[in-house]
Amino acid sequence: MLRQPLLGSPQRFEQATVLMLDFVDFSEMAVARDPAALVAELNDIFSGFDRIAEMFDCERIETNGDSYMAVCGLPERSPDHAANIAHAALRMRGYIDRRNRTNSNQWRCRIGLASGAVVGSIVGVKKYVYDVFGPAVNLAARLEKAAAPMQVLTDATTGTLLGPAFACRPRETCSLKGFGELRVHELLGLGAA
Repeated sequence: MLRQPLLGSPQRFEQATVLMLDFVDFSEMAVARDPAALVAELNDIFSGFDRIAEMFDCERIETNGDSYMAVCGLPERSPDHAANIAHAALRMRGYIDRRNRTNSNQWRCRIGLASGAVVGSIVGVKKYVYDVFGPAVNLAARLEKAAAPMQVLTDATTGTLLGPAFACRPRETCSLKGFGELRVHELLGLGAA
């Protein structure tokens, strides 16, 4: 899914928003279910996420087991990076919710969103991949871990960037490894705008 401009030398992107998503109790699902059926379902879900990401000009950076990472604001800079990734996050959660209504296997995701500077680069020699690094990536991962099932958490920076177009509810401060006590917001849906 990577577009050609991503395949150059390491670059710093000052304004980007990162999405980290994983599934609740996936490890238990992995050992309890038929491996072929589980992988087929996960592939179907991630393919749906890829279509959603593309719809909102986001880039899937990687999947690792049951985790999905996407970013908006690179390789093309976008003033709407936070809004685009928030739209994608809400669509992904909605996709899972709709899928659960007609599927006996229930999937529940947690999502973290964080905005800030990131560095993107190809890493590796043999099986090289494009990856992104930086505080926004780490913060999105910490927010995803702090989220409840089917919840989207954002940092204060992303919450501010989203503005009134999105409905966000401030939550209590969370103690996040490497970041200390931070005020976080729960992304509920679209706002009045």
